[in-house]
Amino acid sequence: MKLTIFFTLVACLSVSANGLSQNVSFSGRNVPLERVLEIVEKQTGYVFLYPENALSVARPVSIQANNKPLLAFLEELFERQPFRYSIESKTINISTVVTTNVPARKPALELQLYTPAPPVSGRVTDSLGKPIAGVTISVVTKGRGTYAATTTDSKGAFEIIAAKGDKLTFSIVGYEPVTITINNQTEVNVVMQVKASELDEFVVKPIFTGYQRIRPEQSTGAVSQISTKEYESRVSTNFLDGLVNRMPGLMINNNVSFTSTAPNGGTTSRALFNIRGISTMSANQNPLIVVDGYPTELTLDLIDPNEIKSVTILKDAAAATVYGVRASNGVIVIERKQASLGMPRFAFRATTGITPQENYSRYRWADNASAIVTNYQKTINAASVNEGTWSQLATAAAGTVQRNQVYYITAQLAAKMITPEQAAESFAALDNYNNVDDYSRLFLRPAVTQTYNLNVSGGTGNALYYITANHTRNRLSIIGNDNNRTLFSARTTLKLASRLSLELTTDYQENNIHGTPVPGIGSVAPYEHFQDVNGKPASIVNGGISPYYNSVLVANGLYDQLYYPLVDVKEISDDARTINNRFTANFNYVIGGGFDLSFGGIYETSRAENRYLASENSSVARKYVNSYVTQNTDGTFKYNIPRGGYLSQENTQTSSYTARAQLNFNKRIGGLHSVNAILGGEIRNLINKANLASYFGYNDGTLLQQPVDYASIINSSLRGHFGLGSPLAGSYYFPTLFNQAYTEDRFLSGYSNIVYSFKNTYSLTGSMRIDQSNLFGTNPKYKYKPLWSVGAAWNIHKESFMQDIDWIKMLKLRMAYGFNGNVAKMSLPQVIATSQINSYTAPTSASLRLLSYANSSLRWEQTKNFNLGLDYHIFKNITGTLDYYQKRSTDLLGNAQIDPTIGVSPSLINRATINNTGIEIGLHADWVSTRNLNWNTGLVIARNTSKVLEVYRKGDFNPQTLNALGYVMGHPVGAMFAFNYLGLDSTGHPLVGNNRGQVYHTNVASSSSPSATAMKSDSSGLTRYMGSSIPTISAGLSNRIDVGNFYFFCMINYYGGFKVRVPRPNPGSLRPMEGAGDFWRVKGDELNTDVMALTGYTNYNAVNPYNYADKYVVNGDYITLSDVTVSYSLDNLSFVKRTGFSHFEVKCQASNLWTIGLNEYNYSMATNSYEKSYITPTYTIGIFTNF
Repeated sequence: MKLTIFFTLVACLSVSANGLSQNVSFSGRNVPLERVLEIVEKQTGYVFLYPENALSVARPVSIQANNKPLLAFLEELFERQPFRYSIESKTINISTVVTTNVPARKPALELQLYTPAPPVSGRVTDSLGKPIAGVTISVVTKGRGTYAATTTDSKGAFEIIAAKGDKLTFSIVGYEPVTITINNQTEVNVVMQVKASELDEFVVKPIFTGYQRIRPEQSTGAVSQISTKEYESRVSTNFLDGLVNRMPGLMINNNVSFTSTAPNGGTTSRALFNIRGISTMSANQNPLIVVDGYPTELTLDLIDPNEIKSVTILKDAAAATVYGVRASNGVIVIERKQASLGMPRFAFRATTGITPQENYSRYRWADNASAIVTNYQKTINAASVNEGTWSQLATAAAGTVQRNQVYYITAQLAAKMITPEQAAESFAALDNYNNVDDYSRLFLRPAVTQTYNLNVSGGTGNALYYITANHTRNRLSIIGNDNNRTLFSARTTLKLASRLSLELTTDYQENNIHGTPVPGIGSVAPYEHFQDVNGKPASIVNGGISPYYNSVLVANGLYDQLYYPLVDVKEISDDARTINNRFTANFNYVIGGGFDLSFGGIYETSRAENRYLASENSSVARKYVNSYVTQNTDGTFKYNIPRGGYLSQENTQTSSYTARAQLNFNKRIGGLHSVNAILGGEIRNLINKANLASYFGYNDGTLLQQPVDYASIINSSLRGHFGLGSPLAGSYYFPTLFNQAYTEDRFLSGYSNIVYSFKNTYSLTGSMRIDQSNLFGTNPKYKYKPLWSVGAAWNIHKESFMQDIDWIKMLKLRMAYGFNGNVAKMSLPQVIATSQINSYTAPTSASLRLLSYANSSLRWEQTKNFNLGLDYHIFKNITGTLDYYQKRSTDLLGNAQIDPTIGVSPSLINRATINNTGIEIGLHADWVSTRNLNWNTGLVIARNTSKVLEVYRKGDFNPQTLNALGYVMGHPVGAMFAFNYLGLDSTGHPLVGNNRGQVYHTNVASSSSPSATAMKSDSSGLTRYMGSSIPTISAGLSNRIDVGNFYFFCMINYYGGFKVRVPRPNPGSLRPMEGAGDFWRVKGDELNTDVMALTGYTNYNAVNPYNYADKYVVNGDYITLSDVTVSYSLDNLSFVKRTGFSHFEVKCQASNLWTIGLNEYNYSMATNSYEKSYITPTYTIGIFTNF
């Protein structure tokens, strides 16, 4: 924190440094304007942008300037030129002005008879009230045409002579022209509207890749961008939310998870966040995130959505190869807002969003859920409960097994502790109560998100600054759970000398999360109470023990070990505090001749503290103590875990730095050739540290803990609960209590990229990068293998044969081919092992378990990319892109069998291959573009299909655990399989068939029975491929309509081309769904129902074919109305102007308004659960001001 404050103060104080200057020196007569602009670019670092061939009408320049301020030099430079200019950040935009036709001077006598009209003055602003400089004002009179003209100054002010009846025309590139007739008025104020269809043509924004800026007409790669206006059409409190389906190829979907079998045998599940599909098995699947030119190791929470200037995604090799072994998944380049010249300008934004709490009446639960659960549990318990059951519940063996209330009532009835009438009364009480309303009242609340953002920016030729602060308060929907975030950022650009500039950036983020445990409603039977009749906390079965056995524990002086949810909400806190810091420094030195040198780096730190505290009254602490109590020979009890609270503290630290030096060359040569090239090197280092410690007998008031003899516990076969029950497995409990971790990744890289353009019509690009790392092997065959790409682009619209085709404004064909890489950490050149407690030897001891053998040939995963794209601008108002791509990822890390004598089998090696192909469409249309009405539409469509071509993990099929497999050879990533379900048999059990017509009965007692064995041997025939579990098609349709000071925006999303499993009706569920009550009861029911008979669900040979039957796999396509935003600007209201605001806007937004699933169940994944029939909306209101 001290370091952050120090750098922030340095950055801010530097803004006022008077000794720093942004000056230009030039001396020449009749020098071409283009040559003068090149000299200014070299001396200042600013870049000029202007329409093609615009300088052909420029006049020669004759100026004498010695160390003259840039602004003054520009005023003199353009004073006699037919151009106007505007400055935005480090870019100077040049536009052509209307050529005036001033008649020759009249004879002196006529001049003496002419009486001049009074001057007309005024001010020109845009729709936001900001002054527009450089607007051409022409006086047009009938019979004389245009006879006078002037331009607005930096404040938008003007003065010109005009008589009654004359017309004033206001024009500037990028805005709709305005014409006003003079009627004796001497003051005219004009508001001009942006003309979006022409703005992009004349003011071309370069593509920022993080390493260099490339003109769009010269780019050969697959690139998509979103501007500030597009991004801010919706109110976003999360950076990624504003990108969903706004750029083709970028998949962001938190509703669909990709579940796969990890290389180490475990299972992973993650939300979809990728570019052009999943192309790895073990490495990172997410895109690389670049902020202001440097990749970040920090989370996306560090990015304030209020600061977004532009977002660019680099999708193919030509665009992303310069990032080397981290670019296979694509790159997201974020450029944040920067300051521009001028007086300090302030902006304040405040938003509040409310999400209603869950409405369980709209869930697909059975109306008589409690009765169904009670009936099911009575049926299951009938065969297992007898007269002696209740007494057995007093033992640890039976008493610690989780039961249900129906079981306890049945056991009491069997033991004749209650009469049948009393049992019936108890069962009726369970049947007639449903706790959904109490659950909502006690544990849920509407979620509220509040954000506040304040920034100030400005500067002179000496220095530019942009300082912003943001605070977000999240009151989550579960009581006691909150998330608060504070962001601070300061960005400064300083001119240290005529050729040397410095950019400084410092970012600070603090995130505080407070959590308390609340049981999920699906884990609580509907008949259970959370409070007794007096309103005091009541216990529920989930995670507890039998009440009878609990009474035995209490009678012996141990803790009450029942689970009271309302107690744990107050007695357990799970807090996390994360502090992130990011400091960037970049120097740029202009060498001359088109060369400049940039050097600098970034340093990031992250410190997270997780503190889990369970007080002595919590169920967690009570269970720990009770579980380790043993009885001494004299009958007394020994507390191996001391009485008191439990504290777990985990600290993680991440630090990383990147140092970069880069030589840049950017020059137009002879008017026909253009070269933009970079050559650089990087050093990157990343260190992760973590430690976990736990304490027992802890008192948060005194901060004291009690000692624990862990060695004695681990090395002994203790029997918990004073000698009853099974021996305690210390290794089961304690690896999660203590941990140490340390990793270090080191990279050394060299890279280059060159863009050559001829006549601005033909472009060639090439890039190459070599990465060295401690994560790779030492085999020279792979160690120095470069990643590279080549590309070509043809601006067809500039050819002579296209000049007569007026409706085609721009048409570019591009093609690229090359290689990207990816790094996985599941395997290293060295041996990988994990620590564990070895229980196979006596005494038990710490040991290492080998996970991966040393592999000197280990190399990065490699993706071969081919992209063919078309960019177009037609009919003045329609622009778009069309891309076709192929990605083949090879050398993917996967499990493969190796020599078993080595001692590790299987092992992770570079052996798997995945192929991705797809097509992407992006379209933007300005249907209406007038002064008071604008309507534009954005359409994004992307289709991706994948196929696993080679994989060496061939896990045995098990009919008991069939699931959606992640990687199956010959099928897409995320392939889904299901049993060939043929209905129920006469016993109410599923029938399954193979592809040869054979039928198997699943009503078998064990997996070793003949039928089960036959099923396992016929695994491939019993299942069939259903489709991908990942959407292969995504589309987004946005519309924005501006009417005066009002605008309306809406966003519709579509995901399709995939399958989902629908949970089957299960009467054994704690929350039975609709139809669960229609389960099979007697022979003949199989003709009318597919709900399986009650079996106790121990027969997995029957349950899993039922759970994973093809009958319950449906089309997953769904549509959502994700955003509706309305906005109104109050700029024209007098009270707003009196308060000093230059802009005051109110926005209202409704998100997640509606969804529909395109299947027979109307099941949409947007609801996050099949049980939920609706999508929960969020309503947001905000104010956006400038002053």
